[in-house]
Amino acid sequence: MTRHYCGVAPDHQIRPATDGDLPALAGALGQEAFFAERLRRQHAGLGVLLTAWVGAQPVGVVYVWLEPAEERELREHLPGVPLLNHLEVRDGWRNRRLGTSIIHAAERLLVGRGFKQVALGIRLDNRHAARLYRRLGYEEWEHGEIETSYVVFLADGGEDREPEMCRILVKDLPLAGP
Repeated sequence: MTRHYCGVAPDHQIRPATDGDLPALAGALGQEAFFAERLRRQHAGLGVLLTAWVGAQPVGVVYVWLEPAEERELREHLPGVPLLNHLEVRDGWRNRRLGTSIIHAAERLLVGRGFKQVALGIRLDNRHAARLYRRLGYEEWEHGEIETSYVVFLADGGEDREPEMCRILVKDLPLAGP
């Protein structure tokens, strides 16, 4: 029996997803079309799908968006700044610092690639995410809320876009060491 002390997850590994991970990700987190699309972007060098694993079980993900932002406001005010997108931790694994660990891994990846800032959008009603990101040093930008959208992958293979209002949080990353 694995014990969890102080709400911390047991040993876990965080790494970029591979094509072979798709069945496990879809089985554990659903959204097969979403993960397949993010893997295609990863292959094209447009981002990195970071996955958290406990043993052979995927327990969390975040997509590190490296291409220009879709939203005009982000391209204008944060040109070239990567985005964290779709942080998710499976039910039963939340509140064990896995989300924090995944975010730190994404930040290390970005520092290693020479980025100086990272940004993300959170829905206006997502207080839990806002609290997590603020605890990790993310601050709301001065340009107010913006309308973003998210893709809904349909059962027939099609896609639909749904609008949502978000607040934008930004964090300055530490400089890479020698």
